[in-house]
Order: sequence, then structure tokens, then C-alpha cells
Amino acid sequence: MSTKTIEQHLAAFQKRVAALEAKARRKPRGAWMDVFGMAKDDDLFPEAMKLGAGWRKKENRRRK
Repeated sequence: MSTKTIEQHLAAFQKRVAALEAKARRKPRGAWMDVFGMAKDDDLFPEAMKLGAGWRKKENRRRK
């Protein structure tokens, strides 16, 4: 192989590796599973759920 051919193959290889690294850095669609259950032992969690439910109920009534 000539030096030019090796350089072309190396450039193509580097491009493929860069694309794979970029893909690996992205969060998968199921990333929500990483945070699921994180607040289960938080004392304020039930209160936050009540406040959120109240806010959603109020917003849904407002939009009708």
C-alpha cells in the first residue's frame, strides 16, 4: 500500500470512530429510566406530587 492510500484509510477510520464516539455520548431514548425512583426516599416527594397534581388539575380546567 502506498502512503497516500494508508492516509486515506486512516482518515476514513478516524471519521468512523468520531461518529461512533458522538453516538455513544448521546443519551438513549430510555434515559428516564436512569432517574426513575430517585426521589422515593425523599420526605418532600409526596407533597411535591400533591402540588403537581393540583397544578395539573387547575391548568386542565383553565384550558377547557
